[in-house]
Amino acid sequence: MHQPDVLLLVQKSLSVSHLYSNLEVDFHARVPVVICKDKDSGLVCKVSAGNDNACLTTSFLFELSSREPLLLPLVLGFRHWAWICHVDRAEEGGLPSYVLALMVIYFLQQRKRPVLPAYLGHEVHTQSCFN
Repeated sequence: MHQPDVLLLVQKSLSVSHLYSNLEVDFHARVPVVICKDKDSGLVCKVSAGNDNACLTTSFLFELSSREPLLLPLVLGFRHWAWICHVDRAEEGGLPSYVLALMVIYFLQQRKRPVLPAYLGHEVHTQSCFN
């Protein structure tokens, strides 16, 4: 299945779900995406296909969040602050959401007593991304 077909299938699946709102598709972006908003939390979700870099980043973030339970609430709080201050709009020259997560991770790695390891080595499991 090719990338456009996958994204069209994702769009169709999300459109029949009542869990998401503001469904949009951007096939002209550098990385084509389907964008939706979770009705309960208000978080915006961007789904892409064939983007190995995003998959590796997601695996890295998942691995770190499984090691430190405070990471996710800190990232969400920081993202909320960025939203309030209007610095989270990448399309307007602001910062992408994953950069905000990486800033929190860097902060937790640089403390006198690091909360997170600086390097995970081969401990990040990515097999689910590419199967």
